[in-house]
Amino acid sequence: MRLKVIAPGALLLLVGACQPASTEFTDQQKTELAAEVDAAAGAWWSAWEIVDLEQGLSFMSDASESAYLGGDQNLYGVGAMREAWTDWAANLSEQDLDYSESRTFVLAPDIAFTIRNVTGIATRKDGSIRPEIESVETAVWVKRDGEWKILFGHESVLRTSWKTLLDLDS
Repeated sequence: MRLKVIAPGALLLLVGACQPASTEFTDQQKTELAAEVDAAAGAWWSAWEIVDLEQGLSFMSDASESAYLGGDQNLYGVGAMREAWTDWAANLSEQDLDYSESRTFVLAPDIAFTIRNVTGIATRKDGSIRPEIESVETAVWVKRDGEWKILFGHESVLRTSWKTLLDLDS
């Protein structure tokens, strides 16, 4: 009889011991992780300021579920991004990017997302300058092997730039 009482108690102890460790982390840890993500996001945007396609793509996760959505394209995987962005990058020499809002939210020690409102003016290789475009980018960052990479990104042109962008595309 006594064994029946001990066995359920032991089972409860075993189940309790098998629970996942708490994912709570301190505000200080969140601040430190946000600074890491902000540094990676800054380097990501710096690559696009100098229109370095390969450097920019190096910030994308090579995971099979990696995606970037923007304009009229849903791009899945770094190969699709490279294919879609090669001609765009080949025609530009630099971009002047100004950030009006930057936010970073740490969700877990290895997951964060960023929101960046950016105004950009691109200079083409022929020296001509594209009109100013305002957009917002959201990105989900994951930390893999000690590096922050974008697993998912999305860029939307803000309403104030819709007509400008449509005129450029026509």
